Amino acid sequence: MEFSQHALDKCTLYGVNPELVRDALADGETFLDLNRGGSRARVFEFLDRPWVAVLTPDDARVITVYPTDQRTVKARQAGGRWLFLNR
Repeated sequence: MEFSQHALDKCTLYGVNPELVRDALADGETFLDLNRGGSRARVFEFLDRPWVAVLTPDDARVITVYPTDQRTVKARQAGGRWLFLNR
């Protein structure tokens, strides 16, 4: 899985190693993001909190990555923006 320059910039901004993020992504939950043209949002635990990686529809590229919280994740699911794919 490759990282876009934007995703690498976000890793630098948050002070995280992209390789560690890549490893953590393997254990995440994947959602279809209906607001982003079929991209996928993978929610994963990293540094004792939830993070989101937005992936291309084929899961080959990380578009961006950022920390979040459970309240936001649940709100996006409940509002119908994210559909759980279990992949």
